[in-house]
Amino acid sequence: MVFNFMQKRLEKTIRKVQSKGMLNKENIEEILKEVRLILLESDVNLKVANDFIDSIEKKAIGKVVDNDRTSSQEILKIIYDELVNILGKEVKKWNFQARSVVMMVGLQGSGKTTTVAKLANNLFKKEKKYKKPLLVGLDIYRPAAIDQLEILAKKIDVDFYSDREEKDVAKLAQNALKFADQNNHDLIILDTAGRLQTDQKLMEELQVIKKIFLPTNIIFVADGFSGQEILNVAEEFNNKLKLSSIIVTKMDSNTKGGSIFSLAYSLKVPISYLGTGEKIANLEIFYPNRIASRILGLGDIETLTEKAQELGDEKAQEKMFRKMMAGKFDLDDLLVSMEQLSKMGNLGAITKLLPSFGKLRNISEEKINSAQTKLEIYKILINSMTQRERKNPRLLKHQKRKERILKGSGRTAQEYNDLLRQFERMQKQIMQLAKVLKAGKMPDLNKLGNGFF
Repeated sequence: MVFNFMQKRLEKTIRKVQSKGMLNKENIEEILKEVRLILLESDVNLKVANDFIDSIEKKAIGKVVDNDRTSSQEILKIIYDELVNILGKEVKKWNFQARSVVMMVGLQGSGKTTTVAKLANNLFKKEKKYKKPLLVGLDIYRPAAIDQLEILAKKIDVDFYSDREEKDVAKLAQNALKFADQNNHDLIILDTAGRLQTDQKLMEELQVIKKIFLPTNIIFVADGFSGQEILNVAEEFNNKLKLSSIIVTKMDSNTKGGSIFSLAYSLKVPISYLGTGEKIANLEIFYPNRIASRILGLGDIETLTEKAQELGDEKAQEKMFRKMMAGKFDLDDLLVSMEQLSKMGNLGAITKLLPSFGKLRNISEEKINSAQTKLEIYKILINSMTQRERKNPRLLKHQKRKERILKGSGRTAQEYNDLLRQFERMQKQIMQLAKVLKAGKMPDLNKLGNGFF
């Protein structure tokens, strides 16, 4: 997952800081050397890494000089603040206008075409800023890119325009603009051509498109797997076109994440979104403070809460909570919970949003994958049960019911027995949790997750 490389190394350094309690000048210099090395290993640009460390050092050493020694928590706060600063300080607010034209640019293979559809889906369906979007295919060199964009437009139920016969970019752009005018489209997103590397012809074509459409936003799409060379590429696009913001793609994979630091800090162009998966919905608003929190192992409870809220129906969630507190949680409730969990993403992505304490945050990738598989098996088994059986799990002890469910689900007796054992254990945990909460006490986070992990 994104920032794993940097986060795992930084967490070791942070634990070392916390174990010392109080720090002196020598301790701080030693820690900052480690942090600098971690940044460089994570593909952060050398100048960016040096500026970052210098800024922390000035603030941290100043506190030590004043007090002879300083709290480790103060140093962590300084590191956090500088991470937020280097990532762009504030959230990039969408430049909403009555009619917006968005020009997407970037190298071939960066995920630009898919990101066009993701952005349209986000602004149209999720944020509901526009009523009639149009996706325009302007990549005359790759017919497959136009085909892909047309398929994606149908998938998210928005209009599409291109002309596979037209090989003049200027004429294609002019015709697309006429089409948008005639059909009163209020959001126009342009999918432009890319190259394996920048060249003069590409830049001239992009400048022609810009002159025709007069875009309100020009967004550079950067591949999260790119190393430090992406900074030079982005600088060239910015010099020629003046970028409005950046979207970094493929951030659900094992990217080092250093390119984000380099782009945000060096270009002074804000990052607006992160692509976090292959699905259309996998586009997250970029929050510098939340990313800094994740990197330092402090979790991202705000994003986790938003993911839960996106599932909707607060009354249903409240009803579920009341049932849990009353000790009436049944298999139907478990099925609903698992389906909601699936909508939020895989377990690995969810646990990364938790602070680095307790059992849930520190489980291995192997155990996460095993738990993910269990959840899918349990859903199949529960879907093979009758409504009465889900409401009254004691009926599931009968052999004939068991045989019928196994035949209908295609699962094994061991998996069936495992589900019942885990459910009983979960019921007990929920009842114990309810007692603790009703008593006004804080539950033990280390006990959460027992059973699945």
